[in-house]
Amino acid sequence: MDPYSLVHINVFRPLGHISTEDPNAQFFFSQLPGIFAAADTEENLFWHNHALRTQDGEFLTFEEVFASAEEGFANPDVITMAGWRDVNALHTFAYRFEQHRDGMKKLRDWSDRSVGATLAMWWAPKSERVTIRQGWDKIQKLRAEGPSQEVFTLQTRFDPPET
Repeated sequence: MDPYSLVHINVFRPLGHISTEDPNAQFFFSQLPGIFAAADTEENLFWHNHALRTQDGEFLTFEEVFASAEEGFANPDVITMAGWRDVNALHTFAYRFEQHRDGMKKLRDWSDRSVGATLAMWWAPKSERVTIRQGWDKIQKLRAEGPSQEVFTLQTRFDPPET
């Protein structure tokens, strides 16, 4: 059995201010329970975690976001992280699972891509539960330095370390 999992972080920055009044935010948050439920049954997914990063750098759980959503947030970073068996498992869930794929398409024009890479991947010991902060640091490294053995993209991938 492979001792590594492929960790990915996806950072989605909605354009403008999001709140419970925003139709895109309503759609996005209405999709999460179904997507999370599907993720919980995915045999090639070892764990998943989610957060919102405010512009002042604070990381909030989705529960905290839902409690504050009436006020809204200006240009937050919505973060998804997960540990996968391999890149094929990630790709299948993200691009073949209909609800996830169609949701990404619907929200494409609501996404601010000016900050650089939105997806980063790396290999971590399967027993390691990576924190949101560690994931954030990884995508910042990718944005600053480009792909490497330490953090990479779907287009430029690296094999797991030798065991």
